[in-house]
Amino acid sequence: MITQRTSHRSQSLIDAFNRPMLALLALQLMGGMLLSPHFAFFSVYLQERNFSTLLIANITTVKQIAGLIASLFGGTLSDSLGRKRTLLLGNLGYLLASFVFLLRSPFWIGLLWTIGGLGLGLHTLGAQSYLLDVAVPDYLGLLSALFNWGYTLGGALSSPIVGLILERGSYTLLGQTMIVFALLTLIVNSLVLPRSPVECQAHVPTVRYLGGYGDIAARPAVLILALLRFLPTLAYATMLLLVPLMLNDAGASKTIIAWYATVSWTVASLAQIIAGRAADLWGARPATAVTFSTLIVSLFGLGLWPTHLWPVFVLGTTGLAAAWSLSTLLPNLVAQVTAAQERGRVLGFIHLWWNLAMILGSLGAGALAELSIGIPFGVAGALNLLSLFLLVRL
Repeated sequence: MITQRTSHRSQSLIDAFNRPMLALLALQLMGGMLLSPHFAFFSVYLQERNFSTLLIANITTVKQIAGLIASLFGGTLSDSLGRKRTLLLGNLGYLLASFVFLLRSPFWIGLLWTIGGLGLGLHTLGAQSYLLDVAVPDYLGLLSALFNWGYTLGGALSSPIVGLILERGSYTLLGQTMIVFALLTLIVNSLVLPRSPVECQAHVPTVRYLGGYGDIAARPAVLILALLRFLPTLAYATMLLLVPLMLNDAGASKTIIAWYATVSWTVASLAQIIAGRAADLWGARPATAVTFSTLIVSLFGLGLWPTHLWPVFVLGTTGLAAAWSLSTLLPNLVAQVTAAQERGRVLGFIHLWWNLAMILGSLGAGALAELSIGIPFGVAGALNLLSLFLLVRL
């Protein structure tokens, strides 16, 4: 009996990495590799082209607004056109955004960068919906963790390559390389990625799906899911903004700050796998409750010891790992309380709250830090205590 059970479990794991899932994970990894130079070098490129700081900030803000729009529009397309086509449109947005490194005109750079923001939203929602459609339920947590690895691992793989291109070449060569790579994602999507097994209700007008957000947003379960995404993202934005500054104020050298970035991303990647497997083995709700508790303890700790170097290092690393783990656990909760045909819009509504939390978290943390650097973490910790209550109500 033990041998049979082990064989069945192994076969289930093999089934989990079928062609649709492997194609999706490949596209996610390629998307992460394309995003890394966007995040790391776009503002530097504009600065070297003598763009003012105000203009760079305006272009970046417009892209964030485009991400908000894509949250709703992308969910609608995912349910009406289908996951594969929505993901293809996202890949097309990556392609067009890659042309910015070949341009000098502020208008065209701003336009294509905004399209890239729309593409990122469409890619995220199409890919997340596809993940829920094709994932083997017993391994959804593990697969979700590997799915999120596309961002972190993709950035880790492409960053040295991008640095080498810029050292020995130019931004023009970088743009050309990214365009070729983006074209490859279109080929993989078109020829390798199968259609989602969930029937696309293409005969239902897209306008009707837009109206369908009213029903979805009014459901208590969906509102709870949105808040379970919003609250930890507020904390995540706060940590991204303030922890490096706190390390610097505590006397950390540039080397220690660099090590903090490396260690925190590495620990976050490992924590995602642990959280995902815990959800598969013991359930998503218990794993989510433990992860939220870890995040809350980290936030209160940062609020109590904001000027102590090693507590900030350890608690910041732990908090970021918990926040990324919650991103891994969310798809499991969505799958439990929603129907497959509406998950695109549900994820779109939730992603809207993620965008809002990233913006409000940064703005709020910056304002509260003017009073005291520890206050934003105390506020974020107190707000996330509400998450444990919401999780019980879900």
